[in-house]
Amino acid sequence: MWMSGISLLIVPMLTLIDVPVGRWLAVNRPSKEIASVFELAGYFSHATGVFLILLCILLMAPRRRRYVPRLAVLAMGAGAVSTIAKMFVLRERPSRINLDIATYDKAWHWVFDWSLDQVATFDAGTRAFPSSNMAVAAAFAIGLAAVLPRGRWVFAMMLLGTMLQRMYSGAHFISDVFGGAAFGLIWGYVCFHPKLLGSLFDRMESERRPKRPLFEEKLPRIDEAKQVDEAKSDDDEEGRIAA
Repeated sequence: MWMSGISLLIVPMLTLIDVPVGRWLAVNRPSKEIASVFELAGYFSHATGVFLILLCILLMAPRRRRYVPRLAVLAMGAGAVSTIAKMFVLRERPSRINLDIATYDKAWHWVFDWSLDQVATFDAGTRAFPSSNMAVAAAFAIGLAAVLPRGRWVFAMMLLGTMLQRMYSGAHFISDVFGGAAFGLIWGYVCFHPKLLGSLFDRMESERRPKRPLFEEKLPRIDEAKQVDEAKSDDDEEGRIAA
């Protein structure tokens, strides 16, 4: 939770460098190979990428299947929460601003629609803050790191790749991606805290935990009983013969 608080607190400070960073990214474009890597990392926060990862867990990690509902809610919930937040913040994306002539205070142009007067014309694709892709990536990465701890560095790299992809594409300023990460971390806290949704998922996952078949436990006892009976019958036969 403290990480989400820090991310939100540094958003105003990052706003001071939004225009310079955006201008530098617009001028210094990555090579084709690096751009392809960024595009691939961007799928980590898309519905297609989330679906494929969950499908792989279902098919290839049977012991982790019980965690799929929590992972799905982490991804979808983070996207929903960040989209709702976008309804209240009227901030343009860098691609809609001429960064060559934009001044440093251009990024400080924040307009809030608390009464939702413009909700009828709302389009998430035109709003910058917060980054929904970054929110999904942050929440999903937390969940995957908890379920598959050996791959936490891979998930961290995918999270970093998503952040760079959103900034290089001109979709978000650096303050937008940190704001999105904050919303994703907050939603991750909700899904893991035992007094919030965490208790519900813990109960579901404990009920779905695979149990050892009962016949596997009973078979050795049945075999032992048979062996004892056979030994007794052999002793009785030997006794009769001796008599």
